[in-house]
Amino acid sequence: MITAAYIYVEKFAGLRTGDAERLTHVNLSFALVKDGKGSVDHWSNTEIIRELVRNKGKLKVILAVGGWGAGGFSPAVATEESRELFAQSLVDIVDDFGLDGIDMDWEYPCDSVAGIEASPADKPNYTAFIQLLRDKLGNDKIITMAAGGMQSCADNLEIPKLVELMDFFNIMTYDMCPWDYVSYHPSLYPSDFTKNNNADTVIRIYEKAGVPRNKLVIGAAFYGRVYRDVDGLNAPSGIPGFSGGYTDTLNLAEAASGVQYDEKAETAYAYNAKDRIFLTFDNSRSLKAKIDYVQSTGLAGLMFWEYSQDTDDSTLIKTIFHHKNS
Repeated sequence: MITAAYIYVEKFAGLRTGDAERLTHVNLSFALVKDGKGSVDHWSNTEIIRELVRNKGKLKVILAVGGWGAGGFSPAVATEESRELFAQSLVDIVDDFGLDGIDMDWEYPCDSVAGIEASPADKPNYTAFIQLLRDKLGNDKIITMAAGGMQSCADNLEIPKLVELMDFFNIMTYDMCPWDYVSYHPSLYPSDFTKNNNADTVIRIYEKAGVPRNKLVIGAAFYGRVYRDVDGLNAPSGIPGFSGGYTDTLNLAEAASGVQYDEKAETAYAYNAKDRIFLTFDNSRSLKAKIDYVQSTGLAGLMFWEYSQDTDDSTLIKTIFHHKNS
């Protein structure tokens, strides 16, 4: 079973003791698109990355490209010439650092929701780019993508063609909370109490679109989302903020009513009625439910955002490791 960590490079000081054996893949986040080429010029700690690669053992170290609000993709894949420039620049970074592959985190083709360039032509152009990238990298390197947890994200991809080119699809089954009413952001199943998306529904969307289960990786969140000035589940709200890492999230939960759990949705939450704060997050219990889901449905594995948001002794990573091997 894949256990893949997204690592925000600018916060990265090295893996905590034992994590290299607990993880199977790490995605270095992020390379950006600059002047039509992939760039890591903004990385200030490249020697730490090189040390990680030197000592990685069986761990696969992958370059993640993009992230929320990172633009430049649409023009970079628009023409044969621009695709050549972009693809070769990413291959050069992979070769320079000795990496194992590339994870495309374009959020999202054909969609300008993150305030970036978009075009209907992104759909075929993205496929053409991934084909070129595969040709350049060969079959020994890994190509994956971070795919949005929405029907529209699946609709905007030529999935049957991409399946032939990609090793697996990291499905971002978090941040699925709405922006206008209070709900859960990383729930596994539908709930009696909420009406938002959930991981099981999203996984079925991608499976129906043509992604085989053994190429689907479910997403988990090591952070919470926070709704403020709200009156509980399903109440009107604005866009939820972020709680910080897992320790900060638990502290906020304890300051509310303590950690609560929706057994049907398989997700943790807390509500502070006095301060009108609602918190939604993954915890050890919900992670175990997601691992059980992966193993019972034949999915490829589980990934999470983000490594630095775990505790100092890797509480959540240890939960994943021990439960998947139990």
